Amino acid sequence: MGNNLHKLGAIAFAHPWRFIAGWAVALAILGALAVHFMQPTSSSISIPGTEAQKTLDRVNELFPDAGKGSGRIVFETPAGKTLQDYQSQIDDLTRKLTDIDGVSRVVSPFENATAISDDRRIAYMQLQLEGETGSVSKNTIDAVDAAVGDVRKNGLTVEMGGDVIDRVPGEILGVGEIGGVVLALIVLLMTLGSLVAAGMPIATALIAVVASMSGLFALSNVVDISSTTPVLAVMLGLAVGIDYSLFIINKYRTYAKDGYSYKDAAARAIGTAGNAVLFAAATVVIALSALSIVNIPFMTTMGLAGAATIALAALVAITIVPALLGLAGKRVFPRRDREAVAEAQKRGPVDTHAVSRQKFWYRWGETLTKHPIIALVSGVVLIAVLALPVRDLTLGLPTDEYAATDTTQRKAYEILAKGFGPGFNGPLLVVAENLPAVSDNDRAAIREPAMQQYQQKVAEVTTQQQTALAQQAAMITTPEQASALQQQIAMMQAEGEKQKEAALAEIDKNVEQYAKLIQLKKVADKIAERSDVAQALPAMATDDGTKGAIQIIP
Repeated sequence: MGNNLHKLGAIAFAHPWRFIAGWAVALAILGALAVHFMQPTSSSISIPGTEAQKTLDRVNELFPDAGKGSGRIVFETPAGKTLQDYQSQIDDLTRKLTDIDGVSRVVSPFENATAISDDRRIAYMQLQLEGETGSVSKNTIDAVDAAVGDVRKNGLTVEMGGDVIDRVPGEILGVGEIGGVVLALIVLLMTLGSLVAAGMPIATALIAVVASMSGLFALSNVVDISSTTPVLAVMLGLAVGIDYSLFIINKYRTYAKDGYSYKDAAARAIGTAGNAVLFAAATVVIALSALSIVNIPFMTTMGLAGAATIALAALVAITIVPALLGLAGKRVFPRRDREAVAEAQKRGPVDTHAVSRQKFWYRWGETLTKHPIIALVSGVVLIAVLALPVRDLTLGLPTDEYAATDTTQRKAYEILAKGFGPGFNGPLLVVAENLPAVSDNDRAAIREPAMQQYQQKVAEVTTQQQTALAQQAAMITTPEQASALQQQIAMMQAEGEKQKEAALAEIDKNVEQYAKLIQLKKVADKIAERSDVAQALPAMATDDGTKGAIQIIP
């Protein structure tokens, strides 16, 4: 391997433009493929094989629309006011949200009594979205955010949660990454003393990042890419890209100072440091690729994307760095060292080296090797102390509870917990199957109280109308007034028939909607008897009532 890398370094140094042109062509091809096949990243997470994922998959099989995205708009009124004081603002928001593309339904808190807290100061509005969970259109999210912003006035607090929050990083190479690159360039410049030498590791790292990102998004049409995958790949690419290149450049400068020609120094640097770079990259590639073993899709894509970025960074380092060294020549050294390097090359290579015993790192190494047991024990103790906080480590998936305190989703989480209890933000889902099919008794259980309520309402209205008509009849003095009263009675009877048909149709609709939940509610009631359950309600059921889902508030 070392001999082959030695030859590669010599060729790249002698023919730099061939290697640079080759990478330029590769980047152009990858970039074109990325532009053509690029798909948006996703923030959805699935963990196959777990009980929770099996339940979610089964729910999606039984109720395909249940996998659609949803969101909540949370309201909190100032002290001394209730939700009714802001009904016009909330109704206006409901109309605006209903008109947004990508929003299929909006349920106002005034349509759902359970969405309003007991003190009537906190409530939430439910949004049903057309996009899948974790893949809602950014245009929809931006439109919802703009509409909500218009309602934040007159003291009303309005926050958002769920899929109306954009959880995809806005930029892969953001201010933090750019700042880190600039800082790295400053440190490299101070260390190496040459702007050319300092710029080489940055350039190679950026080439590796561009190549890996282009390749990643070129595959996004066939592989689902989580929103965190590109960020991780960029972070790793910048880190190891700079590290690997700096390793080779430092070795090259050492060989040149020892009297080797620039070309021979580059070849030897690739043959030695380049060999170490490939070995180091291989171990990291294996480690990251091993993330695919746990069979969690988003971790698999993160691991493989990171591994590919590391491999590209190593490949760029052993090919582009010697090419850049061939173009840079003596400019890779600071001006004060160039004459000394030239003198060393005139004398030729030196086979013996003197090491200063006064340097800190020499004395540190000497101390460690003289007292290995103490060094090992001290190291283990230090690691144990640093690892103590792991005792309190809580594992789990990220939720709005752990979002930054100034984000709208965190504020919405805290408001809901205050208004509806801490368990409201952590609902559980139970799938029940093999329930008894909807029976006539189930339909009767819904129809009879509805009919009783309807008949009571009809009786009340009939009594009121009869009283009013009797009063009008007592005041009749002419045939014309009698005829007008008869016409009025006929119109009231016709209108009454229409209202009766509409009311009976609504009752039939409710019977079909709620009768299928009867058997499911029996299971929910059993679950609600537990002391650690605040509420258990049937959420949805199949048309025959034999399968359904129950939402539990712990």
